[in-house]
Amino acid sequence: MKKFLATLLCAALLLLPLGILSHAQDAPVKLLVLGDSIAAGSGVSDKKDAYAWLMAEARGYDMTNYGAGGDISADLLRKVTADEAIRQAVAGADIIAVSIGGNDLLHAEDFTALVINGLLGDYAMIEPVMETFRENFAGIIAEILILNPDAILIVQTLYNPAFPLPSLRAAYGAAVKGINEGIAAYLEANPGAFLLADVYAAFEPRSGVVYIDMTHPSAAGHAVIAAVLLGVIDGTGPQLPPANAALDLTVRLLGPFFTLLDWVLIGGVLRVLYPVLTPVLSLILN
Repeated sequence: MKKFLATLLCAALLLLPLGILSHAQDAPVKLLVLGDSIAAGSGVSDKKDAYAWLMAEARGYDMTNYGAGGDISADLLRKVTADEAIRQAVAGADIIAVSIGGNDLLHAEDFTALVINGLLGDYAMIEPVMETFRENFAGIIAEILILNPDAILIVQTLYNPAFPLPSLRAAYGAAVKGINEGIAAYLEANPGAFLLADVYAAFEPRSGVVYIDMTHPSAAGHAVIAAVLLGVIDGTGPQLPPANAALDLTVRLLGPFFTLLDWVLIGGVLRVLYPVLTPVLSLILN
């Protein structure tokens, strides 16, 4: 009997690691989402329609979201270097998705002057903002890789919101291009540091993917982002939902009207009044 019990005990001990391994294999993949209000799910009334939740639902991921409205690249850098809860989440994640950079422009000093100059075709004020972003972004990626070199790290490009006025779209497009070029430049200098999710390219030919605030993704936009990220994870490319053909046609038909409005407001009123009003406002404020 003693020999029999000893044999059973040995067998149990031998099978124990297999049981632990089986349990580990059955554990859900941990998805960590970091970044700004886009990452947090702004633009939808029900968070279940936001891309992080869509991904978790589609794949059964154990999802943790530390996206925060208003965060700029400096905020995310501080969090991954000093916030212990976030650092532990990074260290324990299997997949990390990062959306950051849009607020670096929106929260820039002299934002009004930056926008007005951009509308007039002068993008020089964007350069210092882009340089700061590139420095912060390099620190963010380096810290994440130190904490967890084995995770699938994905960085999203910024999209250009659907501003109806061509000049406004061009001005914001220049800033978006600067952010995306900074992301691409880091990846070129550090091959394999992360996977690139080209949200910009997926949004460009579509209407209805930006919320009414012309900043955050709509429910349709979040669905597109989820498809882009899952396509990157799978290595298959995005399986995008169908575009809204009727809305695309409406936007095209309204194009000439907004071009004319742009010519009147930007090409006429702003170009004439801005040089006159600037010194007057300077005198009043000073």
